[in-house]
Amino acid sequence: MRIAIHFDAICPWCFIGHKRLALALAQRPQIKPTIIWRPYFLNPDLPDEGIAFSVYVERKFGGTQRAQRLLTTLEEIGRSVGLSFDFKAIRRVPPTMPAHLLIRLAHRSGKQTEVAAAVFAAHFLQGHDIGDFDVLRDIGLASGLSAPRIAEALADTDMVETLRAEAETAQHAGTLGVPLFVLNDAFTITGAHEPEVLLRLLDVAAAGEEDNHWKTGNFTPPLPRFPPTLP
Repeated sequence: MRIAIHFDAICPWCFIGHKRLALALAQRPQIKPTIIWRPYFLNPDLPDEGIAFSVYVERKFGGTQRAQRLLTTLEEIGRSVGLSFDFKAIRRVPPTMPAHLLIRLAHRSGKQTEVAAAVFAAHFLQGHDIGDFDVLRDIGLASGLSAPRIAEALADTDMVETLRAEAETAQHAGTLGVPLFVLNDAFTITGAHEPEVLLRLLDVAAAGEEDNHWKTGNFTPPLPRFPPTLP
C-alpha cells in the first residue's frame, strides 16, 4: 500500500498523526506500506531568523492563556501515544525548508520515515532548533546519511523549488491543513485521527472498494496524482 503523508516538521498534530498511523499499521501486519512524506509549509513567509516559540503560539492560538490550554491538551494527547512533548524547551520556530530538504534526501536511502521521526523528536521532545544546519546534520549522520550528501542537500536550490511546487500543488487542490494521509492515491483523510479511524480507512483502501461514506465528513476528495517516485 502506498501512503503519502503531507506534513510540516513543526506541526505537533503531524507527529501525533504519524504515531497513530504506526499504531494502526501494527494491527494490520499484512499491509506492507510504502510511505512517502510530502512537504507542507504552515508558515511559508516565516523569516530566516524564525520567531520565538512563545510569540508564535500566542499569535497562533490567540493569547497566552489559550495557548497554554492547547499546549497542555497536546501534552496529554502526546502521552497517550508515547510522546513526551517538551514545549518549554522549544525556543524558536524556524523555517522548515531545511528540515524538508533533509527528509527528502533520506528518501533516496529508504530512511525518510526514520529521519522524519527524528526531526519531529528533535523539535518537540528535545527542544533542538531544527532550522540549525548542525542539528540537521547530526540527525542525518545518526541515520546513516553522509556528511557531504547532507551538506549538498541543504544547499540544493533546485530541490527547494521542487518542494515548494509540491506544497503549492496540494494547497491548490484544497489541502487546508495537515497531517493529510493519502492511501493508494484514492482515499484521503485530514487530521491526527485515532488509530481506530485510520484502521477503517486502511481496510477500505486495502480492499480497493470505494464507499461514499469515505467521501463525507473528514474525508476529502483525492488529490491530483503525484509522480509515483520522488525526485
